[in-house]
Amino acid sequence: MQNKLITILVASIILFGVDINQTSINFSTAYGQEEDNSQRKTKKTGSMTEKVAKKLGEAQELIDSEQLDEGTAVLNSILEFKKLSPYERGQVNYFFAYVRYLKGDSRGAITYYKRVVADPNVPDGLVQASKFTIAQLYFQLEEYANVIAAVDSLLVEQPNRTDLYILKGTAMYQQKKYREMIPIIQKGISIAEEANAFRVESLEKAIRETASKYRVKYDRDTTDSITLASLTKLKLQEDLAGTRKSNDKYAEIEEAIKSVEADAANLAKGPTRENWWLLLRAAYFELEEMDKVKEILERLVVEWSKKEYWTQLSAFYGQDKQEKEQMAAYQTAYHEGFLEKSSEFVQMAQLYLSVEAPYEAAKLLQKAMDEDKVDKEVKNYKILAQAWFLSGYDEPAIVALREAAKLSDDGELDIRLARSLNNIADYEGCANSAKTAIKKGDLKRLDESYITLGMCQFEIADYEGAKDAFANAKLDADQRNDQALKECAASENMSLEELLVTIETQRAFKEMNKEIEGKVISCTTPSSVKTVANWQKFLEKEVERVTMLENQRKALEEILASNESNALTF
Repeated sequence: MQNKLITILVASIILFGVDINQTSINFSTAYGQEEDNSQRKTKKTGSMTEKVAKKLGEAQELIDSEQLDEGTAVLNSILEFKKLSPYERGQVNYFFAYVRYLKGDSRGAITYYKRVVADPNVPDGLVQASKFTIAQLYFQLEEYANVIAAVDSLLVEQPNRTDLYILKGTAMYQQKKYREMIPIIQKGISIAEEANAFRVESLEKAIRETASKYRVKYDRDTTDSITLASLTKLKLQEDLAGTRKSNDKYAEIEEAIKSVEADAANLAKGPTRENWWLLLRAAYFELEEMDKVKEILERLVVEWSKKEYWTQLSAFYGQDKQEKEQMAAYQTAYHEGFLEKSSEFVQMAQLYLSVEAPYEAAKLLQKAMDEDKVDKEVKNYKILAQAWFLSGYDEPAIVALREAAKLSDDGELDIRLARSLNNIADYEGCANSAKTAIKKGDLKRLDESYITLGMCQFEIADYEGAKDAFANAKLDADQRNDQALKECAASENMSLEELLVTIETQRAFKEMNKEIEGKVISCTTPSSVKTVANWQKFLEKEVERVTMLENQRKALEEILASNESNALTF
C-alpha cells in the first residue's frame, strides 16, 4: 500500500510538473524569456521590425484560438520576407516549435527548438528558453538520458536555477537512480534556501532564544531548528500544564507556544515546494531508508499539513516505539478534522488507551458513535466499554457492553456484562445476563459463568436457582480439575493414581514439618473447585439460617394468633 502511494505521488510530480512556473510549454516564453534573462546575456538583443512584429502577433492570435494551420501559414509568410534578422528567424522557429507541440508532435517541436539553439546569432534568453523546453519535451517522451543532458547544458550557464536540479532529479528517479538523485534534489533545495538565508537566520535565532529562555535541553551540534522548535513546544506545554491559569506566567507561556509554532511554520515554509520533498521521500522509500522517510514527513507536516502525512508519520513513530509522538501525530490529524473513516476514529481511541488516557478515548469514541461516524459493531463497543471502565465510569461502560452483547453470537460478552452488573449491585440484571450467556454458549469458562449466576441469584434470595447454578458449576469445575491432574501426571511421567498418592504424601509431610525427599510435585488446578465448594457451604448455612428465621417467624405468628383468640374468648 505504501509503495503504491509513493508511485502515485511520483506520477503526480511528472504529470503536473516539477515546477509550477516552469513546466508549461507556452507561447509567451518566446517573448518573456529574453527579458527575464537580460542580466545573463552576452549577445545583443535582436531587433524586430514593425512588419514582422505585426505578423507574429497575428500568428499568435490564430494559434491561441487553435487555428493552427492558419497560424502556420502566417509564419511561413514571414519566412518569405527578403530580410529577416537572426532574432526574427529565431522567434519564427520558436513559434513553429510550439505549433508542433500543440499538434502532439513532440519530436517535430524538438527539431524546431534545436534550430533556435543552433543559431549563434539568437539571443541567449531565447536559447535558454528553447533548451529548457527541449528538456521538458524529452521528459514527456520518457527519454530521461536526453533530459539530463539538456539540463546539464543549461546548468553550465545557469548553475543556480533550482527548477533545473528538480527536473534532473526527477528524470534520475525514473531511471531508478535513487541514490544518485538525492544530492541533486538536495542541491536544488539548498539553492532555494540559501537565497532566503536572512529570513531563515532570523527565525532560527528566535527559536534558539525561546529554547534558551525556557531551558530546553538539546544537542546544539545535531538538532536542527525545526526539531528544536518541536522540543521547545513540548517543554512549554509541560510548563503550561504545571502553571495555574491565574498566574501571569500562564499567559506568557501561551504566547511563547504560539510564537514558536509560528516561527517553525514560517521557517518550514521557506522557498521550497512540496513536490521537491515528495521526490526525496520517494527516493528514500525505494532505498528502504525509513528514518529518512520519517525526517521528510516531519518536514512536510509543518508546512503542508495533510492527513496522509500525519497518519504516515504516526505509523513511523509507532514502529519506532515512540508512543507519545505516535499519539500526538494522530491526534493532530484528528484535531485538524482529517479523520473520516470509522477505523481512523477507533485507531485514535486505541492510541489514547496506549498512553493511559482512557477518558479521552471514551469521550472521542462515544462522540464519534453518537454522530454515526463509527461502525456500531461488537469490537468497537468493546473498546468503548473498556475505555469507560478504565476511566471509572461504570454506567456508560455497561451501556456499551450491553450493546456489544446484543450483537454477539456467543455468551462471552453477556457474562462480562453480568459481572459488571454484579459490581454495581444490579443482581437481577446480573442473573438475567448470566442466564443469557449460558444459553448462548461458547463460553471459555462455563464453571465460572455458573458461579456468577449463582452469586447473583443468592443476592436476590433465589436459593434454589443458586443451588442448581453451583451444582452445575461443580460439574464443570470437577471435569477441568480431572483434566488438569491428568496433564500434570503426564508431564511428571506418572500415572494419575501415582500422582495423587505422591501429592497426598507430600501434603502430609508438609503438615508434619518433615523434609520431602525428591522433587516436590505441584500441579496447577482450577481455583473454581475451591470457590464453588465454599459457595455451596455458605449457601447451605444461609439456607439453614433463613429457614430457621422463617420457622421462628411462623411460630411467633401462631403464638400471636393464639393470644388474640384467647383474649377474644375471655
